[in-house]
Amino acid sequence: ACFTVAHARETFVEEVLLQRLPDDVVVAVFTFTQTAPTDARHYTVMSKPLASVLAHSSAHELELSFGRGRWNARRWGTSPVVAKPVGAEVWGTFPNGAPDDVNKAWTNATTMLGGIFCASLSALSTSTAVTTPALAFHPWNGDAKAITPVDAIVKHATLPHEAVCVENLAPWLKQLPCRDRSGLGKALKSAYEVFGANHLTFGTKLSRDADTIRVEQTLMMVLPTVGDGFESIINLLNEAAVESCVVADESYVHVREPRALHTFDLTRGEVAIRADALKTVSQSPTMFVERFLTGTVNEFGGIVIDIERAVVDMTRLPACTRVRLFQPLPWFVKLYMHTLVVELDGARVSHDDHNVIEGMKFMPAEDRMRSSVLEMQLMMMSSTSTLRIRVDYDKGFLRALEFPPDANRGFDLPPAQLSMYPSGLWDPVASDVNTPLVAKLQSSPLEVVYMNSLLLSLPTPDFSMIFNVAALTGSVLSVIVVSVVRILIKRPVWTDYIKQKKAAAKEAREISSERLHARAQQV
Repeated sequence: ACFTVAHARETFVEEVLLQRLPDDVVVAVFTFTQTAPTDARHYTVMSKPLASVLAHSSAHELELSFGRGRWNARRWGTSPVVAKPVGAEVWGTFPNGAPDDVNKAWTNATTMLGGIFCASLSALSTSTAVTTPALAFHPWNGDAKAITPVDAIVKHATLPHEAVCVENLAPWLKQLPCRDRSGLGKALKSAYEVFGANHLTFGTKLSRDADTIRVEQTLMMVLPTVGDGFESIINLLNEAAVESCVVADESYVHVREPRALHTFDLTRGEVAIRADALKTVSQSPTMFVERFLTGTVNEFGGIVIDIERAVVDMTRLPACTRVRLFQPLPWFVKLYMHTLVVELDGARVSHDDHNVIEGMKFMPAEDRMRSSVLEMQLMMMSSTSTLRIRVDYDKGFLRALEFPPDANRGFDLPPAQLSMYPSGLWDPVASDVNTPLVAKLQSSPLEVVYMNSLLLSLPTPDFSMIFNVAALTGSVLSVIVVSVVRILIKRPVWTDYIKQKKAAAKEAREISSERLHARAQQV
């Protein structure tokens, strides 16, 4: 008897979404999705370094993202995909096990990702930089009760001060099967045009289940329509139909229109994109979020988070909105939870009012051991327009060696995350194709917004005093040492040595002059 075994093959789908926004800018979202069977021993399409990260870290999900610039929600509306914060962010889901095993898996994952993408992720292996969210980064369908799997642990860490540059983008492009030589990846070949964007977000998400390994690479950039950068990318996208990636199973260009997506299939050569034909499409966000610090002294201060409802239609009552807040803070920012204040339209809300504060979890920090995490689940009623959260903190004192080289600049606080699930109707985008990017646009109305990073000034010693003290001490010691050495090596017979030497030289000169005078007289 003969038996045939059907093996799942590797797939690769590349697509880009173009959408014109107000303020004369266009957002371009590139998505490259690779899948492969988990039991494969050799990969022909899948990135081998990224597949090895999942194999050696035993993680269910891993996501690394880089960000430059801030997404201006008040002018551009809601981003097509999640706009990541400035710097670097890593989070992952690991099997529930012993803490040492989970920490080892996290260290392996961050070390390998840092080596692949040329990022300083080794700093995230310390316990002071890593947090364990209880609500954020977990599946959520908008219900009041949290859906937190008991068989998984989430680890999260950020590097707000990470400088994102070409050294991170180049290895990101190298993970593509055709790199930046053909296909849609060729449109990202010019680093000058990519990093000249008003906002840039790119990252890699790794996931696996029982049968499949999935690698999803996403890049979103906002380009001004005035300039050569946008025209150059449009021309490269038009050329992608001729120089398509040979291993791509599907290759699409989606143009966002007010009510639907206009899709071009590059594998059939049906692409003719005109920059001036793009129509402005802007979707108003559910909420506008701002975060800032209060206080100017070196001992204490406060953090304020303002959540403002976006008014779209004045004739309709807005829907109730449930939000989740995730705020990690370093150990030297010590929150005082008894100062936590929640206000709705300026009116203070009691902590026992579960109609507004549905849940809250706070993990206090330990000095040089663990960061603090504040998570809250709140409900904004339809009659509420603003929600404010205030909490005070004390500033910790750092040792001299714990300050960075640019200590007087301050410390970057990690960005906060706000997840919103509106209770009203949701109108998904219409499309005739079923691709990973389209599925993401049609999947869920959950909005995830990252707040801006904050710069915190801590009591900083005068590091220049070290050099002043060293210079003064060196001068005093040199004077003392020279004086002591002169006293020790001085001898009594040397007291009149210089006078005797000068007298002998004077006498020699006189004798010489007399001899010359005598010879002159004889002549």
